[in-house]
Amino acid sequence: MVASAPSPVLWYVTRATAVSAYVALTLSVILGMMRALARKAHERLSGVVDDLHQFVATLAGLFVLGHLTALLLDPFLPFSLLNLLAPVDEPYRPLAVALGVFSLYTMAIVLFSSWLRRRLSYRFWRNLHYISFVAFALVTAHGLLAGSDSDEPWMRAVYGFAVAATHDGGLGCHRRSARCRGQASHRLIAR
Repeated sequence: MVASAPSPVLWYVTRATAVSAYVALTLSVILGMMRALARKAHERLSGVVDDLHQFVATLAGLFVLGHLTALLLDPFLPFSLLNLLAPVDEPYRPLAVALGVFSLYTMAIVLFSSWLRRRLSYRFWRNLHYISFVAFALVTAHGLLAGSDSDEPWMRAVYGFAVAATHDGGLGCHRRSARCRGQASHRLIAR
């Protein structure tokens, strides 16, 4: 009797959920920066932007859960639940997987704090929300170091767009914030 090769379906699910989670995380970060820019400019954005930001962030979390589940079930790489939740004794690229584990926790902090937003002070929630930039950086590094498609031109383009968009959006938030502080100090001096 000839042994059959394991089905590659879980490998494809692992890849698809990882890329989907990354795209959703990128869109969530961009939407969050749009919201911050609008707030600093004293412009009103539709509540749809807030709802979309929350929905896409939750979707990213669900894709991450799908990614972890596929990794747990895939017999090709023997990941245990402990491997997925703690950076110990990783069966595949230990540094890259450790970055993925840390990004899981940073994403969870941001997502759960958003669900609890009404129960937290705005300042505390806002400061926790800055962790989303750390999560994005960790996920990007995890994908580049662990992703089986990282060297593919299409995936490099996804990473390039994501990093450029979040970098430019972050600079826009920073510039706008500095301009607002400058205008406020100018008004105080003019009095």
